[in-house]
Amino acid sequence: MAKPKCTAEIYKIMEWLKDLSDKLILWFLRTTAGFGKELTTDGRREQQLWREQRMRNLQGLAQRSKQRFGDKNK
Repeated sequence: MAKPKCTAEIYKIMEWLKDLSDKLILWFLRTTAGFGKELTTDGRREQQLWREQRMRNLQGLAQRSKQRFGDKNK
């Protein structure tokens, strides 16, 4: 069976669909959960600081992964 010629395009579309579905699920969970409404002003600020820290950690992991394994998108 022959491989499709546009494998890279199919891969990009599939990644885009996975990203979109992840974002939609997160949006749904955040809008229906009501999380954060019970927080005080200080609690909201602390939650924001933790969110920023997690994002920096994820970005650092992605950067180290690219350095270690190379950028697969080249």
